[in-house]
Amino acid sequence: MDMTQCPECGLVAEVVWRDVLESTDGPVEHARITCADKHWFLLPVASLETAVGAPVGSRPDLAC
Repeated sequence: MDMTQCPECGLVAEVVWRDVLESTDGPVEHARITCADKHWFLLPVASLETAVGAPVGSRPDLAC
């Protein structure tokens, strides 16, 4: 389960869906997130942050 931060209220939010969407600049991975206050957003994955501030999908424990 991926967790991130709600861009509206700052509460912890769950990534409930991910997919690659086409754009004029090429494919971009997007995620739909939902927080406890029922805010939801469809955002590029690159713009998401985990609850601790690292980008979603980043694995500091696997860094070289």
